Amino acid sequence: MKNKLIASVPSIVIGALIAIAPQTFAHACTGHGMFGACHWSQQTATGIGVVILALGVIALFSGPKTRMGLNIAVIADCLLLLAVPTILIGVCPGAMMHCRMVMLPTLIVLGVLGIAFAATGAWLDSRTRA
Repeated sequence: MKNKLIASVPSIVIGALIAIAPQTFAHACTGHGMFGACHWSQQTATGIGVVILALGVIALFSGPKTRMGLNIAVIADCLLLLAVPTILIGVCPGAMMHCRMVMLPTLIVLGVLGIAFAATGAWLDSRTRA
């Protein structure tokens, strides 16, 4: 039971934070009727967060081997989350823009935490006999 909670609850919490943060305090810059790269990074990060949240909920009701696979999927999604604002889509080029000062670091920290927790959960479940 302890491994089940350790392997699933962090994904639920991190996924919820990734989905909520870009829509609230770590939002994209407000443009003048035009959407920039930061807006699309915000929207993509929200979608990735919802997927991570769903994987965590499914992991809560799964066996250890399935949870291990779901945690590997969470790791892949967190790597995608890290790539969206840094490599794939990006954020505004201005150093003082809200998206660069708040959204980018928030998504990076949440992505790294998601990878760490999911790797720990996958490792714990790989050692469990089912």
